Amino acid sequence: MLSAPTFNQIDVARRRADAVRMRRLQQQGLGRPILSAEVAGTRFVIVGKRRYHSTKWLTFHDFLRDYLLGSLGPDWSNAEQAKPLEDRHQILRWYAQAAADAKALANPNGVTSGPMTGAIQAFLNLACNIYLIAYHGDGQDMADIYLRRLRSTRDDDFIGALFETYAAAAFLKAGFTLTYEETKPQTTSCVEFVATWPASGEKFSVEVKSRVQAAEGRVVVEPVDEVRRLRIGARLAKALKKAAAHARFVMIEINVPDQLKAAGTLDGWPAAALKQVRENEDAKGPDGERLPPAYVFVTNHAFHNDLAGLGGNIQALAVGFRMPDFGPDVRYPGYAGVMAARDKHAPMTALIESMKTHYEIPATFDGELPSVFSKGSDAVRLKFGERYLIPDVDGAEHAGRFYNASVKPDTGEVHGAYELEDGRHVIASNTLDAEELAEYQRYPDTFFGEVLKPGGECDTLVEFWDFLFETYQHTPRGKLLELMANASDIEHLRTLEQRDLAITYAERIGNAFHAKADADADAKGKELPAAGDAAAAGSHATDRG
Repeated sequence: MLSAPTFNQIDVARRRADAVRMRRLQQQGLGRPILSAEVAGTRFVIVGKRRYHSTKWLTFHDFLRDYLLGSLGPDWSNAEQAKPLEDRHQILRWYAQAAADAKALANPNGVTSGPMTGAIQAFLNLACNIYLIAYHGDGQDMADIYLRRLRSTRDDDFIGALFETYAAAAFLKAGFTLTYEETKPQTTSCVEFVATWPASGEKFSVEVKSRVQAAEGRVVVEPVDEVRRLRIGARLAKALKKAAAHARFVMIEINVPDQLKAAGTLDGWPAAALKQVRENEDAKGPDGERLPPAYVFVTNHAFHNDLAGLGGNIQALAVGFRMPDFGPDVRYPGYAGVMAARDKHAPMTALIESMKTHYEIPATFDGELPSVFSKGSDAVRLKFGERYLIPDVDGAEHAGRFYNASVKPDTGEVHGAYELEDGRHVIASNTLDAEELAEYQRYPDTFFGEVLKPGGECDTLVEFWDFLFETYQHTPRGKLLELMANASDIEHLRTLEQRDLAITYAERIGNAFHAKADADADAKGKELPAAGDAAAAGSHATDRG
């Protein structure tokens, strides 16, 4: 006879479902989740009004490969593949090199797994971009337009369409809805598309510009003069001279081989790009008036210029053109100023965070960790709520429920907390292998099967303020006033709403902790820059041929 699940079992299942849901959002973005199911050995995937199926798709990468080749047209794809490699269209050259690179990644389960080369990234990113556009709203018509332009042998047509798909995909993964100008019968606007932020209904007219060079996948030697190379000002001015019905957003792809080594820095091309944006803020349009304000995102998908390389990243610099409170060079008077700017520019803040988080192409259909393919469903992995045998000092083993852990991110050493059957709580250690450690580093909040935000270091005072605000943001107003009862401005504090009190408390506690490290920090907090640039690491290939 089957017994009913206990309350504890139900709670564990709920928390595991929450973890998978959170990881699915991290992998797939904030748009529509992948709509897929496996029935009797056949994988079905729904894209808009179209249904696709195959018995060979184990991973989402498998589907994307066939989806792009099929969407480009089987006859066209087959004809291109019949040509000598050097005569093929760029997309099919990517595909040929990606297929050759994947052969070295095969494992006994028949699944290829390993770091993506530039060719694999280029091919799968384009496939995922087209999928996202076709899958959301009425985007299939626009996807078909992009596919037609992508088949062009002209570099300007191909490169232009390619990076427009990147822009559209970035907005879709951040949860925006898009309407495309090219699919409208009549329009007075000349931009690529209009992006709507659902939370507020704010609309943005999006224009995309890209630096065109022959897309041969070679590292190109460029002039030392960054202005001549990037030409950000000229591209920005051209974009802003177009008619637009809503707040302006310009994405400029510089398409250079530079690799940024760390996020949050203004070295290399980001410094040059920011300088060019600022130097053009007094530029005038055809009517003699200054060009309109705009959000400007300068991007670089460096892996397109190093197809054989590993670890190529997606880089972005976010700056406000004629917007004095948005950009990496803006300095805010304390945490309240940072939060006010985030609230004012909430859609762009969300887009930045999405670009930092959703840069990878999901390997699974449902939010599972990719190692499920390489290790199989029976692979041993620590999961909160499960019981494991824990050895004591005498070598005897005791069953213990695993409920908490800390991981050294550089070595993979795990210090796990276990509750034994006699009620004792013990700490036991083991070590993650290289694949597990990589997945933990990517998904630390959900790696052990439940949502648990791990501790970590705060590199800046703003990060420390954020940590403190997250801790106290739901603290009752009365309790916050009690905590600050001895403040000299307590009468003013009593006039503040709960959220403003939490912001103030986080700022003051953060300043107090940093007072010794920074003598300039005072009760109002020092002026600090806001994060406006992001560098995202390269992705991971998981495929089954």
